[in-house]
Amino acid sequence: MDRVALKNKARTLIKGNLWYIWKPQVMVSLAVFVFGFILGLLSVSISEDAGNVILSIISVVLSIFETAFMIAYAKYVLEFVRGNKMDWKETLNYTKEHFLLYVGVSFAVALIICVGSILLVVPGIIAAIGLMFYQEVCADNPELGVMDIIKKAWEMTNGHKMELFVLGLSFIGWAIVGSLTLGILYIWLMPYMTVTMVLAYEELKK
Repeated sequence: MDRVALKNKARTLIKGNLWYIWKPQVMVSLAVFVFGFILGLLSVSISEDAGNVILSIISVVLSIFETAFMIAYAKYVLEFVRGNKMDWKETLNYTKEHFLLYVGVSFAVALIICVGSILLVVPGIIAAIGLMFYQEVCADNPELGVMDIIKKAWEMTNGHKMELFVLGLSFIGWAIVGSLTLGILYIWLMPYMTVTMVLAYEELKK
């Protein structure tokens, strides 16, 4: 896997397409914020205890939706990399169509990484790297079950975990610079990182 070639290709792809890549996340985040804010205001009109319970439930529900949406978003970026631009609303349709699968896979992966982290830091890092493409695998293979998706994602990284770890580390300098710009640089950096990782997935999938 040629790290430099992947990053160069990613920079070429995102040129002139930053808003396209950001759009689904911005739209959904805005909708979730507005929805949560309105319901939060409504909960103020009832008792404090009941309001806290409602707010907690709302927070969990919105978090679950956003988690499922991120797998559909992986499909969105995959299609972009493959030269097939989607309408951002299609990501919402994918979220709705495969909601239970997306939530199940995300929960299982989070549990595996959590258990690995509890055992020791290194196993947690290995688990995170080994399953880093679960969203793309799930987006590409919605017909598979949860464990089959996890197995396939893990097998993809066999023999490449150190390369992927180094690839991730190669963005640290950019992240530091981004923090010095009060996050402004992240408008470019996040699409750059996202597309680079999707290109790495495409490379390993061959």
